[in-house]
Amino acid sequence: MLYFKKNIHYSFPETFDLEITDPVFDPYNFIIQALVGDRNIFHGLKQVDPEETLERLKSIFPHASQFGGVEILNTISKRLLEGLVQPNVWYQMNAYQNCYLYDSLASIVSDYSYSDLNQRINMYPEMMGANINFNQFLDEYFFDTAFLIDSDRYN
Repeated sequence: MLYFKKNIHYSFPETFDLEITDPVFDPYNFIIQALVGDRNIFHGLKQVDPEETLERLKSIFPHASQFGGVEILNTISKRLLEGLVQPNVWYQMNAYQNCYLYDSLASIVSDYSYSDLNQRINMYPEMMGANINFNQFLDEYFFDTAFLIDSDRYN
């Protein structure tokens, strides 16, 4: 299991009321869908010309592509997915893994935000098409986002 600031497993209420139709944000589902989708991305990138791969990588993972190419990011992606689905072993993520996960989730949020209602419901039915507050998610589940600081501004 990946270690986050807050438990990512959504606990459903003990009593379920069919009349309540509020959107439910499930952080575990949000993360696992992003990481599973990334497996398809890396499979597709292996089929592309190496020169074109770098450009695509920069657009998909704008922050993480600054420190790693396809092989490194693919390895990080695999390890994060493996860590997420292993409930008996806890993994604390480093800044590189957090950065990769941020890019992956930000891409999903972007796609979701620009999708129509039916596509949104198809992606995350429990959200019922409601917006995802990515900043709130980062505040609640990430320990810090120092990896987003531009190196020119850091010094």
